[in-house]
Amino acid sequence: MKVVVRPNLIDRAIGYVNPQAGRDRLAARTQIAATSAMFGGGGGGYRGGQGDRGKRRGLGARARSANADILPGSERLRAEQRDAVMNAPIATAAINRMVTFVVGTGLMAIPAIDGDYLNLTAEEVDAWQRTLARDYDAYMMSKDVDAERKSTGYGQQAVAYRGTATSGDILALRVMPEDQPGRVVETAWKLIEADRLKNPVGVMDGARYQLTGNRVFGGVEVDAYDAPVAYHILKQHPGDLLLRARDGLVPERIEAWDRDLELPRVLHVFKAERPEQARGVGMLATIIEPLKTLSDASDAELYATVMSAMIAVVYKSPGAQPMPEPDYDDEGGAEGDAGVGAPPPDQPNQYRFEAGSVMEIDSDADVEIKSPGRPNSAFDPFFQAIVRQIGAALGVPAGVLMLMFNSSYTASKAELEVLYLLVRSERAWFTGDLSVFTYVCFIAEKVARGDYVMPGFFRDLRVRAAWTGVDWRGDGKISLNPLQEAKGFEVQQANCWRTGEDITAELTGGNYRENIARRGGEHRAIVDEGLPVPSPAGAAKATPANDANADGDSKKEDDE
Repeated sequence: MKVVVRPNLIDRAIGYVNPQAGRDRLAARTQIAATSAMFGGGGGGYRGGQGDRGKRRGLGARARSANADILPGSERLRAEQRDAVMNAPIATAAINRMVTFVVGTGLMAIPAIDGDYLNLTAEEVDAWQRTLARDYDAYMMSKDVDAERKSTGYGQQAVAYRGTATSGDILALRVMPEDQPGRVVETAWKLIEADRLKNPVGVMDGARYQLTGNRVFGGVEVDAYDAPVAYHILKQHPGDLLLRARDGLVPERIEAWDRDLELPRVLHVFKAERPEQARGVGMLATIIEPLKTLSDASDAELYATVMSAMIAVVYKSPGAQPMPEPDYDDEGGAEGDAGVGAPPPDQPNQYRFEAGSVMEIDSDADVEIKSPGRPNSAFDPFFQAIVRQIGAALGVPAGVLMLMFNSSYTASKAELEVLYLLVRSERAWFTGDLSVFTYVCFIAEKVARGDYVMPGFFRDLRVRAAWTGVDWRGDGKISLNPLQEAKGFEVQQANCWRTGEDITAELTGGNYRENIARRGGEHRAIVDEGLPVPSPAGAAKATPANDANADGDSKKEDDE
């Protein structure tokens, strides 16, 4: 590679005054030129970073912070995503699939107390865990969790996750309603949509709030480490039907934590994907344009198919009436306005055909009816290709997204396994943002009221963490071969790879210990009625309980 650098006017001037400096300058310029030529004009080895390439010209990509990429235009993006969920079937399917598989009937708490740290015996740990599981499940099955008293605790989980999927994030405000009758537990959570999270008046994104000196991003006030300190929340939704008062558009500052109890006041639920990210991004953000295009194409295909099914007869006859004048005021119009006798609008004539309609026109009129040529055989492959791209972007296999399991058993099984990897990942961050804190605040109220005696709960956060250890389980995977998978669970439990509680929660969302107690009652009822005792698959055929007892007594008498 040959690099030629010729001295310019400045080089010659410096060389005339100081030849040594002129030579050093020319050598430095030559070295820079050689480096630029070797590494593609300073763009590095990746072609994507070389802006002088023809394919990269016109692309205005810039390296910006997470908040600079997310916050500008976020209101429009949220509105577009919600509109897609309401009007685009594929978007509706995508959100419904994720809510159904991630939350489903609810994420159940499985207490995991650290008995070693608390110096508890195994029997004490078992008793505590059963008590916590029973009480918290009763709390989640009630509507005490929801401050609006519209959803159960498990239903509120679905609402919260749906809000993060469509809007990017959602807030949960911890409140204790005192004027709601019939409450067993006072701790409740008020869900707040992302649109109500706004900057204080006069404060731009990234600017400092003059009252505290903290920076504010999208209504989230953060400290020097970008940890949330407070949230600025409007008193009502800015797009509500009726604004109750002018101060409803002035955000109220609510601190994120209760410093006395060291419990959260506001939970900000969103999936963080970049450092220093203050707000979330909806699930449909990257695919909103393909969704709109696909929805428009589907509508056009549908209308074209309907038009092709319209059989109308138009024939010419000498002396027939000319084509009728279009009715420009078919809606009737308002009384008193220029409806009757008003000049026709400046628009082309349009005639409406109905299935089976017959129209006679003058022979001098020229009528041409275009045939849509439907059904279009090329539409379905195009539609399926776009759906696969959308599913890949969302992490939802196309077969699950469209609920079309028409491939082989292996392919369908692989789709469900891949989906479950995404489901577990989504459950991990969602329970960490919302469910864990609802569990901790529930126990905190019980301890404060004296229902639970947990020494050191409010004095030492490490002790609190030991008391409030918890795992979460939701609805299990779809089983394509229940017998085979049941044998797999049996092997996992026998080798202590998984527990009965874990497997039961994954399969049915039930309670393992309650199942044991209920099965014991069923077994005793079977024995009392003299019915055959059910036996596992592969075991000897069950015999009636009375016959088994009789055989045992006979054998005992023979031995004697």
